[in-house]
Amino acid sequence: MKYILIVLFLVCVSCTDKKEETAEVTTSSDVEVVPTTESTFIQKDSLLLDSKGISADKVVITETKRSYDKDSIGTSYFEIGFFKDNKEIYTYPTKIVFGMEGGAEWNINQEFMSDSENENIDSRFIHCNNGIAACGYTHTHFLFFLDEKGVQLVTQWDSMWDGGYGVDQRFEPDFKTKPMKSFFARTIEVASDETANDSIERVVVSYADSVRYNFENGKWKKIPLTQKGKVYRKENFTFEEYYKQ
Repeated sequence: MKYILIVLFLVCVSCTDKKEETAEVTTSSDVEVVPTTESTFIQKDSLLLDSKGISADKVVITETKRSYDKDSIGTSYFEIGFFKDNKEIYTYPTKIVFGMEGGAEWNINQEFMSDSENENIDSRFIHCNNGIAACGYTHTHFLFFLDEKGVQLVTQWDSMWDGGYGVDQRFEPDFKTKPMKSFFARTIEVASDETANDSIERVVVSYADSVRYNFENGKWKKIPLTQKGKVYRKENFTFEEYYKQ
């Protein structure tokens, strides 16, 4: 979906990486911080979900601990919890190394899995993104799937964008069937074309790790289509041409 890349480009140019929710999805503006020690505190971010057809009505992300090593490299420990009527139904523990710079934020989105025109949206997918809302920082992403039976972590990846250059995952949902039963994903990298010998800004777009996800027996199954870590296609554009597509 080039729509996602265009949005990410516009976001990076303005040096902010937050995606706004629509009026139908209500985010909590309250952040609860409870000091415990110099390197440990509890912080919570939450999102109320449109719970029609899914097993949860709220997702709460809790930072339970923050530690630093001898080089002042920080690691945050989180629990991504899904709740129904204030009862926790699923928790995914994870940790994120954030280095020497703090200030990372969570963005939770129920409209991530959509087509390029946003005419079709599968709100069963919940996208959670952690990172500093500025250009040039790594963001860590989690994509969950919810139905009436439970919660599944479908995939996790990292991205980084800086002024229209960077790397991310591109998702292409197949809305031919409803509910959706398959979608595609691939890694895309936009880099400067160092071979250009003119004054025009040119880019090389590389594609790797193409996969298909099929919904089988109540779970999403990942099927690799290309060799992992190997670029299978490159395209050349001017910077302006690529972001006008």
